[in-house]
Amino acid sequence: MKCLECGNKTFDYDENMGEQYCSSCGLIMVTELFEETVSVQRNEEIVHSPDKMALGSITSGFSKIAKNNRRYSSKDSHIRKGIVLSQMVLSSVGINDNSLRDRVAEVYRELYRKAVFSRANTLEVRGTAVVWYVLTENRTPISVMNASKEFGCSGKSLNRLIRRIKSHYGSKIKTLRADPQYLLKKAAYLITDDIVFVSQCMKTLEFFEPIVEELEYNKRNAYYESICWISKNIFVYPRITLKSIAERSDVSWSAIQKQTKDLLGLIGLSTCAQVKGKQISELRRE
Repeated sequence: MKCLECGNKTFDYDENMGEQYCSSCGLIMVTELFEETVSVQRNEEIVHSPDKMALGSITSGFSKIAKNNRRYSSKDSHIRKGIVLSQMVLSSVGINDNSLRDRVAEVYRELYRKAVFSRANTLEVRGTAVVWYVLTENRTPISVMNASKEFGCSGKSLNRLIRRIKSHYGSKIKTLRADPQYLLKKAAYLITDDIVFVSQCMKTLEFFEPIVEELEYNKRNAYYESICWISKNIFVYPRITLKSIAERSDVSWSAIQKQTKDLLGLIGLSTCAQVKGKQISELRRE
C-alpha cells in the first residue's frame, strides 16, 4: 500500500486517534469498516466441551478478532467525537436544522473514510471545516472567520483543510450560488430584530434582484447592507442610520454608499433622497 499523497510505503498507527497514517507526510489512510475478514477455522485443534459441543476456535484466532474489534471501536469513537464537535460549531452559528445536522455527520464520515483529513488536522479543525462546507453547499454560507469562532481554529490549517474538501468534491461547490434571501435576512437581523423592517428589506431585494440578474451586475461585498439602507429610506426608519448599519454589519459606510449609488443608478436615480417615502411599486427601471 502506498500513501496517496507522497507515495511513501511506511505507515504508523495512532491508538488514541484510531488512525493509520503515513510516517512521511501524515496523511491518514483509512479502510472501510469491517473490510478485513478473519477466518477462525483452521487445521489446528478446536477446543470442545466435555459433551463434544464446540466452545470456540484457537486462542490466536480470538486474539486477532479482539484486536480488530478494538481498532474499529476506536475508529468509531473518534468519528463520533468529530461529529459532536461539528454539531457544536453548527449550533454556535445559530443553525439548528436537523437535515443540516444529518448532512454534517454524513460529510464528516465520508471525508474520514476517503482520507481527506490529515493527521495534522485536530478534531476542532475538522469539525469547523465540515460545517463551513455543508453550509456553503446548502447556499447558506458563513465566513471562515465566523465558523472558527467556536474553537478558535488556526486560519492556516483550517483554510488548508477547506481546500482539500473543495478539491475532494470537485467543481460542485463552485457552481453553487448563495441564496439571496438568506443573505439579506442575515444582514438585516444584524441591524435590527424588527421583523417588519426585515420584511420590507425583502421587498426591496425582490425589486432589485431581477434587475441585477438581467444586467449581470457583479454585486459588491456591501450589496445586502445597501439593500437595507435603501429600504430604510423607502420606508422611513429614523432609528436606523448609515452609521448603525455599518457598525452592526462590520462593513464600512463608504462601501455601503458606493454600492447604493450603483444600485440606484440601475434604475436611473443617484441618491436615496429620491426614493424616500416612495412605494416599491413606484420605482421603475429607467
